[in-house]
Amino acid sequence: MLSETATNTARHGDICRRIECVYELPPMPEMARRVLELRHNPDADISDLAAIVELDPSLAAQVVRYATSPLHGYRGRINSIQDAITRVLGFDLVMNMALGLATGRSFRNPVDGPLGLHAFWRHAVYSAALAQAIVRRMPRELRPEPGMAYLAGLLHNFGFLLLGHLFPPEFKLLNKLAAAQPDASVTALERCMLGMGQARDAFELGHARLGGWLMRSWELPAEIQITVCEHHNPDYAGEHAVYSHLVLLTDHLLKRHDIGDAPDGELPTASLTRIGVEPDVLEALTASLIEQGGELDGMAGTLAGT
Repeated sequence: MLSETATNTARHGDICRRIECVYELPPMPEMARRVLELRHNPDADISDLAAIVELDPSLAAQVVRYATSPLHGYRGRINSIQDAITRVLGFDLVMNMALGLATGRSFRNPVDGPLGLHAFWRHAVYSAALAQAIVRRMPRELRPEPGMAYLAGLLHNFGFLLLGHLFPPEFKLLNKLAAAQPDASVTALERCMLGMGQARDAFELGHARLGGWLMRSWELPAEIQITVCEHHNPDYAGEHAVYSHLVLLTDHLLKRHDIGDAPDGELPTASLTRIGVEPDVLEALTASLIEQGGELDGMAGTLAGT
């Protein structure tokens, strides 16, 4: 007899195949594909990365903006992408940042509302920056790769973008439900959408598993696939669990400041154990990020097209 987990996995796979028979997943943007190819090239260096980023003026501006933000405390001049990489951000972080920002180009969702593009990107850039800040305070033996942690925070809610891309009318209704019930869990609201015609299968799957499917389709790193799929699951204990627990904590911490879709601001014990940082330290990091978040708000606005 199959276990409940195996049964659910098989059912989710069936749902994905049924959706694929009717709808076409958005392709990975060309810029993101170039960055992903660079990520797999062991001989790639800073000049290769800078050359790719510089091809996209908007992406280059975001990288420079992040490097010069108060979050990093760098007081010198940043005159180029190479300066941003070598003096402040580092190769891995800029590569993952570029990959994450470029992937969002495939979607044209509503701008307004709690699940609209502005709220989405604000949550994404704050989650990424907070994940990066938390990693720096983690015990060395528990600490994951900072650049991958940033990318996990940036991409973890991409399932919402895919829902809006595939099912605009139903997503518009979900957005309205979230606005009317700000204290409700978004996963609970998704379950309220089960009767909505052809979108039923996707909303049954939920934004987390739908996003994980997209990450697998795009062949993004396993750490990202798992984080996107499991970031609402405090009981996840499988491969790369540190990333999903890190993002789960960022979601709950940001909810205390009315950012994001977490059900509440409580910090699950299992996630705290995985991360190894005291709650008061986490709250101080979050408060500092909010206080210095002007540049992050600017990034979110640019990414949302506002």
